[in-house]
Amino acid sequence: MKKKNSIIIGLVIIVLILFVALIILITNKDNESVNNIVNGIVLGTTNTIDENTIVQSPEEIESLKNTISATGNTDIYQVEEDNNGKRYLQIKQDVQFDVDLASIIKNAKPEETEINDLIRKLPNDNGIWISEQSREAFSNLLKSNNINNFNISNEGYLQINSVSENSDLLNKLINMINSDKLYIINMTGLAYQRDYISGKIVEYPFEDMDPYQVIEPFQKDNKIILEVTSNKMGKLSENEILDTITSY
Repeated sequence: MKKKNSIIIGLVIIVLILFVALIILITNKDNESVNNIVNGIVLGTTNTIDENTIVQSPEEIESLKNTISATGNTDIYQVEEDNNGKRYLQIKQDVQFDVDLASIIKNAKPEETEINDLIRKLPNDNGIWISEQSREAFSNLLKSNNINNFNISNEGYLQINSVSENSDLLNKLINMINSDKLYIINMTGLAYQRDYISGKIVEYPFEDMDPYQVIEPFQKDNKIILEVTSNKMGKLSENEILDTITSY
């Protein structure tokens, strides 16, 4: 009788152990599923959800163009969303960058047929590159900020010859020179871009519109155009201008 009871007790214990193990296994699976959902992972794949990706189509772009009566080429637009999920059109950053870069190289409004040839003329090394029409103005800007040990190479790159003084602005310039980015500086207070509605290349005189605006930036990959005010109205200090340039 005692032996029979021992067998029954043993079986009960085994069943309990199996039951507990099953609960632990199910719980772990549930936690794994929750974590997968939170991390945006689709089970059975290695795909992830990119929250910044906005699915768009040429048909949607054409529809939004019709809404605002835009006549620009469909290829220059992209769809974006505001905080409320409303979708709207914006001209691609790469498109605006190429137009303004072409204008800097030409030092004038570029024609449509010139853009591709003009942007190929930009040196490809990283650092600080100053447009030919801005080199004297940029040199004067540095000197007015007590930065004197520099030169601008024949190719247009800023080079620091020696560091005899230690200043925050100088250190920031050195960091820009040694970075993995190309900074393109143009000090005319004037930029060119594509018009939002027509898609045509138009003049954007940001300095005339706001004499207190220091920079109008354009970016593409690791290249950053800094369209800098000429400060022709004298509304800004030389220190303020250089400090803004080195903040990028």
